[in-house]
Amino acid sequence: MKIKLYSIFLFALTANFAFAKSNSISTVNIDNNAFANKDSIAIDNPYFKVVRNGAQFSSSNTPNIGSRIIAALENIKFKSSRGKIKIKRGEIAVFNENEFYEIPTGSYFEIALKKDHPQLAKPSEWVEPTKNKIIYEDNEFRVFEERLNPGDIRELHSHAQRVVVRLNDVQLTDPRYHPNGKPGTGMQVANTVKYAEPMVHVTKNLSKIPLFNIVIEYKIKL
Repeated sequence: MKIKLYSIFLFALTANFAFAKSNSISTVNIDNNAFANKDSIAIDNPYFKVVRNGAQFSSSNTPNIGSRIIAALENIKFKSSRGKIKIKRGEIAVFNENEFYEIPTGSYFEIALKKDHPQLAKPSEWVEPTKNKIIYEDNEFRVFEERLNPGDIRELHSHAQRVVVRLNDVQLTDPRYHPNGKPGTGMQVANTVKYAEPMVHVTKNLSKIPLFNIVIEYKIKL
C-alpha cells in the first residue's frame, strides 16, 4: 500500500514538473515571438503604422485603423475578401477598413493609416509635383509612383505627411543648395521605408539609375 501511494505521489510530482516546464517553454516562445513582431515594426507614429514582412491589421474593422496598403517588394499573392490578390514588386493593393485579407508571405510592407491622428500639418505653400503617377486616390489619401530619370530635376513642389517606400538605390539633392549633392545625404536605400513631414523642395536625381518610390500621402485641404 505504501509503495502504491509512493508511486502515485511520484507520478503527480513528475506531471506537475512537466507541466511547469511546458509552461516555461511556452512563455519563452511567446516572448520571442513578441520581440520578432516588435522588430518587424518599421514605423509607428500618430499617423501611420508600418510593418515589414508581416500584417498586424489584416482583419476588417480594427479599432483606430482605417485603410491599409500592401506594398510589394517582390512578387506576392494572397487571398482577401475581394478574392485572390497578385501584385509584383513596386505594386500595391489597397484595402478599406471593411475589407480583410490573409497575411501574405514574402517581402512587403503593410502600411496602416490611423483614424484618430492629430490634425494634419501643411507645407508653407502647395505646388503640385510633376512627373509622378497617381495609382490610387480617395478623399483621405493618395498613392503615387515617384519617378525621376537619372540627372533629371523635379521643379519646386510640395508634399504633405507621407510614407515613402524606396525601391532603388539613388542619391537625391536639392540643386538650389547643393547642385552636386552633399556627401552622405540624400541617399535612398532600396527596400526601406521612411516617414516624412510636409515640405517644399526641388529634387534632382544624381544617380545613374531612375528614382522609383511608392508614396502614401495624406491629402490636405488647400
